[in-house]
Amino acid sequence: MSIFNIPLKYKAGEFAFNGINSDAGDCLTLDYNDEYQLLTYNVPLYGGEARLYTVPRELMPEALTAVYDSNGDIEKVVLSGSRLIYIYYKNVMVPERVILKFVKAEADKIFDMIVRRKQTLARIFIEKFYDGEAVDIAIKTATAEELQTVIDEDDGKITAADNSGNFPIENRLELDHETLGVMLMCCADSLLQNRLFNKAVETFAERIRSRVLKKIRTTEDFKFIVEEYD
Repeated sequence: MSIFNIPLKYKAGEFAFNGINSDAGDCLTLDYNDEYQLLTYNVPLYGGEARLYTVPRELMPEALTAVYDSNGDIEKVVLSGSRLIYIYYKNVMVPERVILKFVKAEADKIFDMIVRRKQTLARIFIEKFYDGEAVDIAIKTATAEELQTVIDEDDGKITAADNSGNFPIENRLELDHETLGVMLMCCADSLLQNRLFNKAVETFAERIRSRVLKKIRTTEDFKFIVEEYD
């Protein structure tokens, strides 16, 4: 078990962990379990515990970077320059704007991937899951041929075609759930987290629906389905 402290107030700029004076006032205290590669911390100001899994032990803590704004207030902490570990929201109005901007950008990336496939689609599924810790938003697509295969394998049951779990995992394109998870965990409380997750799903689905359906071919029996899995 290891403890790493990152000041909440420092100097403007980006600083590698080894270049920060960790005794400088109030800190974000990272509790790292080497055996399980598990990183936890109490969210400053807002409370609640954040838990991040599969944080490689060989990267801790040297690969941590803290980013501070022009006033020296912490903005975020990242690992290896890209994996979000912590984000600071100045007030409860900020998370929705930040999260929805991120979700729209992720939807646009996935939109480009779908269009490049140049398939005629019979189904687009938006899969979602959130339990207060683990978070997932993804798309799974299916062609008419894949629909027929699923129906045949389920003794001709048409309803089988409306279950995303029956289609290949290779058809799945997921949003960066690790980043979204951190963004949600750093919010004020569980009620806000759940509301913002639902808003994120709605925004993601609408972004895909409005953009993709203008650019791809679909079958006559095409369906756009949003579903939660457990």
